[in-house]
Amino acid sequence: MKKLTGVMVGGLALAVLSGCTTYRQAESYVTQPVVKNVKKGMSRQQVHQIAGTPSTDITMVHARGTCETYIIGKGTDNKPVTYFVSYNGSDRVMNYGFQSCQEYDTDPQVAQK
Repeated sequence: MKKLTGVMVGGLALAVLSGCTTYRQAESYVTQPVVKNVKKGMSRQQVHQIAGTPSTDITMVHARGTCETYIIGKGTDNKPVTYFVSYNGSDRVMNYGFQSCQEYDTDPQVAQK
């Protein structure tokens, strides 16, 4: 019985600690300038002053406008963590979020995996 209790306590401790690590990682991404300071309506030039040069810049196929992807870190799986900023035809921020432009610009008629 004591062994079972020890295993359960150990498992609980690991779960709590892994949650803290995930929270710290997410918190560090939120402090990135592109995440923290970019707002809807800003010009492309303002975004570049805040966030620097994006890793990709595409013209979207399924959505209107253009889109830039920034790599803001690495996830726990060592894959890049991406953040997109999309612009309307007037080069003003239309949307942004934690995914790549390729993921953002998907066909709404096709079921997502």
